[in-house]
Amino acid sequence: MKIFIALFLTLTILGSGTAQEVLAWVANLEVLLSKQEHRWKIAEKDFQGLPPGYFHGVIKLTAGANRAEISIAIHRTPEQAKEQFEGEKIAFTNILKTHAAESYIEALGDDNYMFTGNRKGNVNLFIIQGNILIKVFAPSISTAKRLVSYIVESMPPSNKRLEQTRR
Repeated sequence: MKIFIALFLTLTILGSGTAQEVLAWVANLEVLLSKQEHRWKIAEKDFQGLPPGYFHGVIKLTAGANRAEISIAIHRTPEQAKEQFEGEKIAFTNILKTHAAESYIEALGDDNYMFTGNRKGNVNLFIIQGNILIKVFAPSISTAKRLVSYIVESMPPSNKRLEQTRR
């Protein structure tokens, strides 16, 4: 629970970072993953800042036959992030409705949802906070939660505003 509260607080205060700040905390995330997750190796990474005012980064991890992925999108406005969040929720619900269970994690961002596969146990966790959308794909809930904790630890606060939008 502490992990999720910390993520909520971190995402809330991150707000609007410069491109260099964003790239710095993503680089910190890479270092932390390499230090803490000896079994998992960074297989691929892709960071884009297009169009202006938008950042998207993906870190793909492998551990033997297992794979995981962290995706971070920072939109220009919270409305743009919410639009993407809602669109992906509809898409994932339509695709996975018979093969996965949908759930919600209390006190995690403005909103979130998690799909857990019925057969393989794979997890897709989506979190939105303000203009930031984070997606974590992992082979288990415990791995997804660990990856979220590294995201939280890597992000520096860029300002001190704090607002709880989820009741």
